[in-house]
Amino acid sequence: MKRLVLISVLLFSLIQIYSQNGWREGEMEVAVVILNRHDLQVLHSLHLNGEPGSADGSMIRVYAIPAEYAAIKNNGLVAAITIPDLNRYSREKLQDGSTLGYYNYTTINALADSLASAYPAFCKKILLGNSAGGKQLAVLKISDNVNTNENEPEILFEGGIHGDEIMGPEIVIRLARDLCNGYGSNPVYTDLINTREIWMYYLVNPDGYVSMSRYNANGVDINRDCGYMWDGEGFSSGPFSQPESKVIRGLQIDHNPVVFTCYHGGTEVISYPWSYKTEAPADAVHINHLASVYSNTSGYPNLGYGQGYNIMYQIFGSTKDNVYGSLGQVGWSIEITDVKQPPPNQTGLYYGYNQPAMTEMIVQAGYGVEGVITDSLTGSPV
Repeated sequence: MKRLVLISVLLFSLIQIYSQNGWREGEMEVAVVILNRHDLQVLHSLHLNGEPGSADGSMIRVYAIPAEYAAIKNNGLVAAITIPDLNRYSREKLQDGSTLGYYNYTTINALADSLASAYPAFCKKILLGNSAGGKQLAVLKISDNVNTNENEPEILFEGGIHGDEIMGPEIVIRLARDLCNGYGSNPVYTDLINTREIWMYYLVNPDGYVSMSRYNANGVDINRDCGYMWDGEGFSSGPFSQPESKVIRGLQIDHNPVVFTCYHGGTEVISYPWSYKTEAPADAVHINHLASVYSNTSGYPNLGYGQGYNIMYQIFGSTKDNVYGSLGQVGWSIEITDVKQPPPNQTGLYYGYNQPAMTEMIVQAGYGVEGVITDSLTGSPV
């Protein structure tokens, strides 16, 4: 059966021509038709940076400059240009009012500030550093005794690692708002805040968010910049070469989240480790079950899920492989919208789809054995 695949491509190039607008000069979106696994292997051999464009993995979205597009065609792949000028497309999106219903960089930070100010007992905004372009990187911690690192399960949600996928930040900050507003009146939220440490990294890539671009201000794809199985994709010069990926590493190591969720856009599917190889992870059965819980408690009619390499495309240096490979914790990318910039009047719709599943993940994070492993002779923590 023929499978159409749309990929987001960052093709190899020794010298990257990066535009101050956010995308590289001449960069376009390309639809690549994948007829079989061999075509995917050819695509990967070109060091293309891809992502799915459909829930069944039959569409891959590729970002390419003209020379890279020619390489796709010259290698026998069937391809067509779907957006001929991404810089122009992004400028028009930002100027024509089609994103005015979304939080922008200023308003999303203002909302985070207001939550921390209104609910200081259980909501704290923590500045983690600055992006490559000098914008603030901040996270909200939501938990009773918010200034104390308690022996409680931790969970981390993040949105906006690709700045043009704008629904992720929206649903992360909305859940933070609802958790805070519901404390004391919503028994489920109240219990979760009292028994968990919830981390909401609501805007991972503010540079890309402002320019409506996939990349940060250095022209690097942050979701190819993590250290575990790093392979130099996405114009990354080395493992954790960017301030944004260093912040992600710090959050993962410092808080060892039971579940790590990174929200994306462009299709609707849950992609879990491994993304760099086809062999299943040791915890595949358990991760697959948890993915089914997210899917079944969400409002999507049919939110698919599976191992990233097999249902999407081979990638290296991703956040989900990093948290699982380095720490052994569940990590995944969840693609939540078929298009990257849905109309603003659909923000409530997609938040409504995800809110019950996000809440259930916080619930699930508290299941299992917990405690401190101590030395049998000294009684000190190991």
